[in-house]
Amino acid sequence: MNGGRREVLATAAYGVLLVACALLSVAWLAAGAVVAVAAQLPGAADALAVAGAAGDRWAQGVLAALPAGGPAGQAVLDYGFSAATLVIAAVLGTSQERSWSIRLLVLAMVGAAGAFNLQAHAASAVVETATGLPIGTLHQVLLHGVACAAYIVALLLFPPGRGAQPGGAARAVVVVAGTGTLLLVGVGTALLPHTTSCVLFFGILVPVAGLVVLPRRIRGAPTATARTQARLLFSVLAAAFAITAVLAVITLLLWSTGWRSVVLVDMTSHEGMPGHGEPTALLFWFSRLACIAVAVAVFVATRRGGLWTAERLFSRGLAVGLTSALVGGGYVVVRRTLDHVLEVGALTAAVVATAMAAPALLPVYVRAERLADRLLFGSRPTPYRVLAGITALSRVTATDAPDLTQVAEAVGRGLGAGTCRLTVTRPGLRDRSHTWTEGGEHGPGELVEVVVRHGGEAVGTLAVDHGAVAGLHHQRRHLLEDVADSLGVVLQASRSGIELERQLRAALAHAGEIAASRRAVVAEMDAERRRIERDLHDGAQHHLVSLRLTLGLVEHQVSTGQLDKARTRLEQLAGQIDVAESILAETAMGVSSPLLAERGLVRALEEELARGQPPIAVDADGVVPAGDGRFPHDVESAVYFCCLEAVGNARKHAPGASVVVRLRTEDGRLRFTVQDDGPGWDQAGTTGSPGRGLRNVTARISAVGGRVEVRSAPGRGTTLEGSLPLPEPDARPAPRPPASTGSPLLDQVRDAVREARELYPVGVQAGALRALAERLDDPRTGPRGPEPAERRACREDARAARAVLRALEELVRTDPPHAGAELLRYRLDRIRSGAHELAELDVLDALGAGELQLPDGERRAAERLLGVLGPETPTRLGLAPGSPAPDVRRAAAEQLARWQRHAVNPLAGSDARTAADVLVRTCERLLARP
Repeated sequence: MNGGRREVLATAAYGVLLVACALLSVAWLAAGAVVAVAAQLPGAADALAVAGAAGDRWAQGVLAALPAGGPAGQAVLDYGFSAATLVIAAVLGTSQERSWSIRLLVLAMVGAAGAFNLQAHAASAVVETATGLPIGTLHQVLLHGVACAAYIVALLLFPPGRGAQPGGAARAVVVVAGTGTLLLVGVGTALLPHTTSCVLFFGILVPVAGLVVLPRRIRGAPTATARTQARLLFSVLAAAFAITAVLAVITLLLWSTGWRSVVLVDMTSHEGMPGHGEPTALLFWFSRLACIAVAVAVFVATRRGGLWTAERLFSRGLAVGLTSALVGGGYVVVRRTLDHVLEVGALTAAVVATAMAAPALLPVYVRAERLADRLLFGSRPTPYRVLAGITALSRVTATDAPDLTQVAEAVGRGLGAGTCRLTVTRPGLRDRSHTWTEGGEHGPGELVEVVVRHGGEAVGTLAVDHGAVAGLHHQRRHLLEDVADSLGVVLQASRSGIELERQLRAALAHAGEIAASRRAVVAEMDAERRRIERDLHDGAQHHLVSLRLTLGLVEHQVSTGQLDKARTRLEQLAGQIDVAESILAETAMGVSSPLLAERGLVRALEEELARGQPPIAVDADGVVPAGDGRFPHDVESAVYFCCLEAVGNARKHAPGASVVVRLRTEDGRLRFTVQDDGPGWDQAGTTGSPGRGLRNVTARISAVGGRVEVRSAPGRGTTLEGSLPLPEPDARPAPRPPASTGSPLLDQVRDAVREARELYPVGVQAGALRALAERLDDPRTGPRGPEPAERRACREDARAARAVLRALEELVRTDPPHAGAELLRYRLDRIRSGAHELAELDVLDALGAGELQLPDGERRAAERLLGVLGPETPTRLGLAPGSPAPDVRRAAAEQLARWQRHAVNPLAGSDARTAADVLVRTCERLLARP
């Protein structure tokens, strides 16, 4: 509350003082302008004399002040400086910055505009003559003292911001400094000529005060912006003070030699004191210019943008100013000494002075640049010292990764930065940043950033605040790049550690997924085993026990001679055997179907669905089977069991609804539809994974390269549609089993079937293996050339090989042979692990069945890469057919990098990462093609 009241009172006092100084300054400038104009107009003095004789006291005052007016050229220059000062004050007053340093600077500029205008001092004579009030002393004390005190206090409070505002003892120091300056300047102006007081107080006192205060602000400012603002103003004050010192030496030399070419007419000069007509013009006009330059520097420093560019320009300007002051001052001193003391002639003196100044220009500028850099930015660390500190903190042991926060601190402290940020870039992942801030209190703000490279690869970035790299010396500009180069190994080590950590987490997560999947598979197999045991116990076992009792009764009847009764029992026994066979077939339903093997797909579905209540008809008019009236065994089995599953679901969930089953062949595919007009269900509102039945249907269809889709809506029933690819018909009249198919995968599977037939010489297994061998030797999987146009047929070979391989694996798992089982299982595992075509088919089937979820863009890219749009290499890479080899290799390399990032992405699921691994191998094979 006290702080708020104090702020209000200070603002009110400032407003009153600003208005008073503005009115007095403008009034004094206007009165002085009237006197200056009257002094230059012919007849003006006579007109004023006539008006004064008539009793006009203001005319008498202007007439009395005419002798105090200066030359016309001096008046024009004087009012030009005053106008510029008022314009700068207006710009500062209307800026967005509202700090006390800006407010006080506005007050100082307004006061200085009227205080040091030599023509305006004639207004004192006008007012005293017209009113009889001696206000000249009040004018001197008020405008001069307030202007200079405001300048000093503004410099004490600069740069604006929370950290620059004084508090406690510091506020008392500011008050004492302002009061002391007000008294000193007020008394000094009353005793000294105005030209001398302007030079002493504005040309020397103000720069000295700023040079004393600002270095501490540069070192202790809370932010990089505040330090830059302080450096910017310090550069202007240092240049102004240096030029003033040189001009003072030149002025003393001109005064001592009696040179009257550069003089200033000061009518306020006291008798017997220097200043009236003395060579002080250079110092006076430069002092007024310095006041404007300080205000301009403050305005530029408080702007919202371009601060760092302005700092570079002003720092360079300080070096140029120092060089100009030293070389120019030396030139004037040498020339004046030669001309006045040695009397060698003006032309000779100018030539000699120029010959001495020209060679010294570059060395002086280099030293001035170093001096300016040291004054503004302090002592600079050498690159070796910074790198040594980094090496000490970034040393990596066998068990520790580099602590990049400590490395950032070492770089920041070594460069003298307030903030340092190290960022490690990771392809496909979010960057990881380590930021150090001095004191830990301030944010990073605007930073200078360079790229850190290792072996030509960008591994991260190094960023520091502008103050750490600002400066004039060329070595400073390259130090940050040198430090960044030395950090390449450190950031690469950090990247490796992060990648290993990520891979470890991914591996642990993958291991968990594998364990969960195995537990689910074991649980499902155990449940299936219990189901079969229950069905056998409750169904087939009862009938078999009854069958055994009937056989025992027949044996008794035969042994006792009851042959007629035994014959009757035998007829009953045949019926019981049929029932037991039916029960066993139903128990094994889903594993095999004798009816399907005997009758084929259409007849088996018609007979099976006709047994139910109500019976269901099969519409198979659009079916065009192969020449023998049958489809491949795996196709028939998949469609048969999927249709039965769909019909069973319809009877379960929509009892009484009519069900339609349709089969047709179209465009080389077998299509099937199971549709009911039941109540349906809301697919959009269904959450969770599909049921076990739908998963089984999808798995069966996907296993043979097909797709299945379920559509349903409330009140519209449910429709299941699926399609499977059929092998292309071969017009050749007779099969010709080849010695080799031209497909290494088919040859390997054929050898595995031959080995399995040796292990299963007789029984049902032998018949199944004979069918598998015949399928592999079918002409449709015969030899094919390596031309790109025929690679689609090779894909069908791979599907056939996969189906046979799965059948062999199932056979070995469910009914292992007595000898050689492990060897055959190893052979099958080796075939599967070495056949990349099978992995590609698995990914394609998973995409088609919806088991592998990828974004639309990634899904289309994966399907194209796997040859859905065409088997040619350019087509698979998204290029036009016939693209040149360099374009093909570049596209393959881009796809390889793309799927490698997916393969290591920890956010992707295990299935997506596995599919990405397959696609990576596909890209590698495409790159290896000639």
